[in-house]
Amino acid sequence: MKRFLKRVLLLLVILSVVGFGLLASTFTAKKIDVEVYTGDSDRFVTDEKFDAAKLPETTLSIIKCGKMMSKEAFVYRGGSWSETYESGMAAALIRHPKATFLFDTGFGINVDEHIKTIPALMQALTKYDKETSAATQLQAQAISPNDIKMAIISHSHWDHISGLEDFPQAEAWIARDEEAHIRTLPDRELVQQMKGKIKWQTIEFTDGAYENFDRSLDLFKDGSIVLVPLPGHTPGSLGMFVNLRSGKRFLFTGDVTWCIEGEQIPAERPWMARKLVDKDEEGVRRSIVKVHKLMQRYPELTVVPAHDRRIHNKLANFPAVER
Repeated sequence: MKRFLKRVLLLLVILSVVGFGLLASTFTAKKIDVEVYTGDSDRFVTDEKFDAAKLPETTLSIIKCGKMMSKEAFVYRGGSWSETYESGMAAALIRHPKATFLFDTGFGINVDEHIKTIPALMQALTKYDKETSAATQLQAQAISPNDIKMAIISHSHWDHISGLEDFPQAEAWIARDEEAHIRTLPDRELVQQMKGKIKWQTIEFTDGAYENFDRSLDLFKDGSIVLVPLPGHTPGSLGMFVNLRSGKRFLFTGDVTWCIEGEQIPAERPWMARKLVDKDEEGVRRSIVKVHKLMQRYPELTVVPAHDRRIHNKLANFPAVER
């Protein structure tokens, strides 16, 4: 009997070691095989007559509204276990002649209540600093939250919509596929709890191909703000190009990756993170490669992952502006 118990214990130890080894291997560096997605990502549509000088005078500011801390290893495959990663929670403020609006909203005034809507395990593992909300920062510069009539939302996760209720006059613009996804979510999700408080507007990508995307929406029909689908993290995740008169170009990519390395290498999130947050892992890989190909084609393009504070710090922080 003792021999049998020893063998069982040894087997359990071996299985535990093997299991731990397999889990650890999912954090090791591994590039996405770009060639697998070549057909989806290499067909670029460009307009040789595009002239930035003819764009309307548009400005862009980053509003930093909070941060969360983690080990870099949890952010992308190959990240360091010794390096701490500062995950920024930000809104982008765009001022166009036809509208002043936000892209995502960062942590809102009531973030302490909002974080209670995420699963208990994630709450236990989460440490955050709520800093100052976008609405409060705007008010400090004599911009009333009531003046913001539109907020384009990259996707419906709580940390991107927390600030929505601070802008009572704003319509929340989401992609059609994201609207359908929201209908499948449980009542505990923040986006479900906000349904009665927010005016929702559905986006349709009706303007045909743009760069290496087969669908797009030129928001003001002047080439300055172009929305594109970036599905995978959620079914209706979207990105936003901001093209300024100076020739500067930006692409806000939401949570396609949590950091710029994910799109540069390219590399996805580790297995554990993917299982927690990504709806369609293959879809995420396709979206990552699209952005990766854009970065190769346009080295001057500034790609802005939603949570990479290092990138946020390089851009004009409100009230300063990019123009």
